[in-house]
Amino acid sequence: MSQFNDSHRLFMQSMLSKKMVTEQEAMDIYAKVCNVTSRPADVEFPSFVSALNKELDKLDYSLRLSRDEQNGVMYVIMVNTNQDSATELATQFTPTEMTFIRELFDLIINADDENFGAPATTALHLGGKMTPKLASRDVQTLLDKLLDDGWIGVQKGNYFLTPRSIAELQDYFKQLYGERILECIFCLDMVTMGEHCANAQCSVRLHKHCADSQFNNSTDPRCPSCSSRWSRGNTFGLGLPDGDDEEDA
Repeated sequence: MSQFNDSHRLFMQSMLSKKMVTEQEAMDIYAKVCNVTSRPADVEFPSFVSALNKELDKLDYSLRLSRDEQNGVMYVIMVNTNQDSATELATQFTPTEMTFIRELFDLIINADDENFGAPATTALHLGGKMTPKLASRDVQTLLDKLLDDGWIGVQKGNYFLTPRSIAELQDYFKQLYGERILECIFCLDMVTMGEHCANAQCSVRLHKHCADSQFNNSTDPRCPSCSSRWSRGNTFGLGLPDGDDEEDA
C-alpha cells in the first residue's frame, strides 16, 4: 500500500486546481510529481490514488473516476464530499444563475425519447422565462462558462451532461428525478447516451463503450436481460456522436 508522501501532496494540489483531467493526464502528473520529489513511481497508479483518497477524505474531498459517454475516455475528477454537490455548485454562481442552471439540467434530463439533451436555441430562451429574467447575452456567457468548466458539453447544437456533472451531481439527479435517471446494466453508472434493447418492454440501457466491450467480438449479440437480439444501431441520447463525428474526433 502506498504511504502518503510529498508526491501525494503535489498531486493533490494539482487536482484541487485542475478539478478534472483524463486518466492519462493524471498518470502523467503522477510521473512528474514523483520526479520532482525524487520518489520513484514504485506503486501502481490506483494504489497511489487509494492512499491519496484516504488523506483527501479528511478534507472532505475524493478523487472519482468517470468515463466519457461519448468516447469512453476515463476522467479523474476531484469531488467535494462534505456537502451536496448542487450546493457547492451554488457557491460559484448567483442565485439567478443557479435558477437557470437547474432549469437547464431539468430540460436535459426530462427531454423526450431519452434524448437527454437541450437544444441551444431553447436553452437561450430559458432566461426570458425566469423571474427575475436573465438577458440573452448573460445566458450565453453563463452557457460558455458551464462549457469551459466542464459541467455541460455541446453536440450538434444540443447541450448534454458531461463526466464532471455526472460524477459530481449523480446523487442529486437520482434524488430529484428518480426513475428518469437511467443506469447502465453493466457498469451501473448513470447513462444519458448509448444503446438500448430492441424490445420496447425491456429497460436495458448501455453506454456505448460498455456495449463495445460486451458485443464487439460477438457474432450473435443478445440483450443480457431479455435475450432479444441486440442491434448496435438502437441508440439514444443527443450527445452521442455519429460515426462521422467519431472518425473526426
